[in-house]
Amino acid sequence: MYEYKVIPFIGQVKGEKFTWENAKDVATQLSNLIEKETKGDWEFYRVDRVAIQVKPGCMAALLGAKATFIDFDQVIFRKEKT
Repeated sequence: MYEYKVIPFIGQVKGEKFTWENAKDVATQLSNLIEKETKGDWEFYRVDRVAIQVKPGCMAALLGAKATFIDFDQVIFRKEKT
């Protein structure tokens, strides 16, 4: 039996174009997060993509605004329950 810890992850890059260097920067950001969170008893388990529904506020909904969806990654860690 495990307990889980979930950390949202959104990689950040500078500039207007996505390049190989940007991809390496995001990989380093993810690696740093994993290194930080696995200190202690937590082990890296996996990364999952999650969709979040963002509903418009009352006034926007009255004016016809629809819900939008945003996808981002969640980094999941686990440790055995004691």
